Amino acid sequence: MKKTTLIIMSLLIFLSLLLGACAGSQVSNGLAPEAPSEDKGEDSWSYDETTGSEESYSDGTGGITGAIDRMMIYNANLEIAVIDPDEVMQTIIAMAEAEGGFVVSSNSYKTYSNDRTLPRAEITVRVPAEKLEAIMEDIKALTPNPAEDVISENVSGSDVTSEYTDLESRLRNLEAAEAALVALMEDARDPEDVLAIFDELTYYRGEIEVVKGRMKYLEESADLSALTINIVAKESLQPIEIGGWQPQGTAKRAVESLIEAVQFLGDAAIWFGIYCLPFLIPLGIGAYFLIRLIRKRRTAKKAGKVEVIEGSEKES
Repeated sequence: MKKTTLIIMSLLIFLSLLLGACAGSQVSNGLAPEAPSEDKGEDSWSYDETTGSEESYSDGTGGITGAIDRMMIYNANLEIAVIDPDEVMQTIIAMAEAEGGFVVSSNSYKTYSNDRTLPRAEITVRVPAEKLEAIMEDIKALTPNPAEDVISENVSGSDVTSEYTDLESRLRNLEAAEAALVALMEDARDPEDVLAIFDELTYYRGEIEVVKGRMKYLEESADLSALTINIVAKESLQPIEIGGWQPQGTAKRAVESLIEAVQFLGDAAIWFGIYCLPFLIPLGIGAYFLIRLIRKRRTAKKAGKVEVIEGSEKES
């Protein structure tokens, strides 16, 4: 009987490998199973409500009428600054639930900086993928000034079409092996054969549950996008103040004082050129000739004294 059991197990393994090879060939060629249709001469479409994809079928002439839609999982992160983070968090919870989503996690806490207590909140929600963009816009509109108070925004997408298709193929193979084992168990008479088949059947049923669980997770992730929002107090974005001293404010005042000094000097130069020069130019010219006249007289006096001294020396 043990030899018979080994033969049966070998046949089951061979059957599973054969089914896997056939399914893999269909997936690699990009073809989906042909759907039954009463009229093969017309194009036929099928929409899989579970995966949200359109499968392509033959149109009767060897052509393909369509391609499988991609299964995408979108996740988003948003960081905003508001006046009251706790109030905004409650608003986001109500908004997500109203759109058919739910709260995954929420956390409200306080941070301490420069003797100040600042509230902060973080929340993760699941919302319908088709409404993700609209909900993000509504959340940004909760800020006092969306142009300045939206600190960061990120949306990422992941294509899981290939993984989901592989899971479908694997599920078909596992279910076929399960059905074959059930048929063998019904025909088995030896207790050892029954126990051996039961062990294999338990293994395959466990694998089926694992595959179905993964497929359900991918379906739910594609239908409901994860949105994580970090909510900070707008007050935390103010300049740093240490003991009443604000470096940023001091630098600003210094620049303003410098500009004011330059403006004052410019105004003084304009007033001097327009108001004072018309009076100063004639005065300057008169002062110039007066100084020249005084210098000439001094020179003439010095020359007279020299002549007197020379005359007295000659007489002696």
